[in-house]
Amino acid sequence: MHTKYSKDDIKRWHLELHPDVVRELATNSFPHPIKHAFHPTHANLTHTHGSEVRTQEWTSRHHRKHRHIQVSPRTNKKRHETTLLRKMARLRKIEYWNISWWVATSFTLGSIIWVVNGFTSWLPLVNSHFGVSLVSTGVTTFIGATIFEIGSIFGMWEAWNRDDRASFGWAVHHNHDEERVEVKREEVEVAVVQRGGNKRWIWFTLDRRYWRELGFLAAFCQFWGATIFWISGFTALPSIQEGLLSRNGVRDGVFWTPQVVGGSGFIISSTFIMLECQHKWYKPKLRDLGWNIGFWNFIGGVGFTLCGALGYGSAFKSGVLYQSSLCTFWASWAFLIGSVLQWYESVNGVQ
Repeated sequence: MHTKYSKDDIKRWHLELHPDVVRELATNSFPHPIKHAFHPTHANLTHTHGSEVRTQEWTSRHHRKHRHIQVSPRTNKKRHETTLLRKMARLRKIEYWNISWWVATSFTLGSIIWVVNGFTSWLPLVNSHFGVSLVSTGVTTFIGATIFEIGSIFGMWEAWNRDDRASFGWAVHHNHDEERVEVKREEVEVAVVQRGGNKRWIWFTLDRRYWRELGFLAAFCQFWGATIFWISGFTALPSIQEGLLSRNGVRDGVFWTPQVVGGSGFIISSTFIMLECQHKWYKPKLRDLGWNIGFWNFIGGVGFTLCGALGYGSAFKSGVLYQSSLCTFWASWAFLIGSVLQWYESVNGVQ
């Protein structure tokens, strides 16, 4: 028997359990009856081996982010550290084999470009010694939007190619008799195995099962938000902006509106990320790393959306232009904080 249900448990499950594992308390953060339409984001997995019983908390985010991989498949070195400084030092690692690393580093690089863009667009409004330059603002907008689009594609691949199996001690916070214990990879495998065994790398799929996973929904909204937002990046190029300066209606349609719609996609995506990490939809999980990543990206999405919304009136009032540019500035820093946290998350395994 693989499950023990309570009235609040979600019976829907997208992974096949090893015969020795019992799944309990499988749930997500949504209220009844919505929660039963989606796959669980948290579950307790219990393995009994003789007189020894071990219980683990499985999370869908750790599973998708490959944080269960304790040993690098390329160097055979451990990916889990015990102190904060050593964990931070792992940011130096280039995990080219890890799609989650590509997601995080892409958004970090893109956020740095956006921070530069925030300075070039806002500082001239604060200090007259800095001149307004369509070249610097336009080029950085285009590059930043393009890198965000690339990062969003990586995010889709990450969601489609989550691991097929999670052995004992992977993708979980585990406890044994209420004490944390070290679990080695070579120990008995308590697997969560995808139906059909190992799967090939997925570049694109229309498989409907992913629509019930909050992680995929977050990646999907991020992708379409970034794709629509990229239109603003393209129309920000100097030669195009020069032609739009005297055509406010066209500029509103092809420059400001994609920012509003694309930024809204970032907000929705970040909301899914936070909900995936929470146990209750109304209860923030402030001490959770994944939740904080979603929170800072949410702030960034709000800033980018406000930048576009205020942009409609920026041609008529200097104060509105100031606030629109300021939104880009603080939103870029919020995205950078969230991206660095995601980078830290991607290179540090959990036990």
